[in-house]
Amino acid sequence: MKKFIKTEEVQATEAILKGGNIYLPTDAIPKTMEPRVEGYKVVDSNGCVSFIPKAEFEERYKCVETFIDRMMIEDEELSEKYEKCSSFVDSEKFREVIKEDYPAFLMHLQREAMGSYLGTLHNRIEYANGCKTKCNTLYSFGEAIEALKFGLCIRRKGWNGKGMFVVKQVPSHIGNDVIPKMQSLPQSAKDIILKGKGFINYTCQCLIYNENTGRADSWNPSIADVFAEDWEILQ
Repeated sequence: MKKFIKTEEVQATEAILKGGNIYLPTDAIPKTMEPRVEGYKVVDSNGCVSFIPKAEFEERYKCVETFIDRMMIEDEELSEKYEKCSSFVDSEKFREVIKEDYPAFLMHLQREAMGSYLGTLHNRIEYANGCKTKCNTLYSFGEAIEALKFGLCIRRKGWNGKGMFVVKQVPSHIGNDVIPKMQSLPQSAKDIILKGKGFINYTCQCLIYNENTGRADSWNPSIADVFAEDWEILQ
């Protein structure tokens, strides 16, 4: 026989089963000899009504009234999957079972992606609950790049120079009415640009800004920056 997993969302309320009938706690429940079973009145997506005893219901179902409830359930399920995947990838059997490099790398990448997603989920839950008020998580370079794309400012915790941060310039179109007024271009460059296309399109440029001096320079990451795991997001 094949295995199947059932996923469903239901509506439920505490109820009592007695004499084959389902009663709510506020109902007039007959005082008869039939056993009284506490549980839940359940209505599925098809409108079918059933009764599930309390212990069985609370083992099978979790409340999803708020978005935090949903994140908590996802966190619990993902944590279990991550632990299993991580234990296997870190075990001696990993390369015995997966001998080819590329499939092994893909599983390693899967573990890393699950861990990154799990960490992000933890942060969202803590922010939503008010437990976390500062962005004190350290990120990898890839995650820091995503922060730049999103419009956030980043820096490395390990940088010796304090007060510096990196920002991605917002793409912009500079027309021929603005170019003559630009202080950042020499007149010779303005003349050449205005004789040609007559505009400048700023696209993918990053600046490193020093809060202490007000100086901004073009920024390219070093190899140490690329492999660093201590990137911070400024608030």
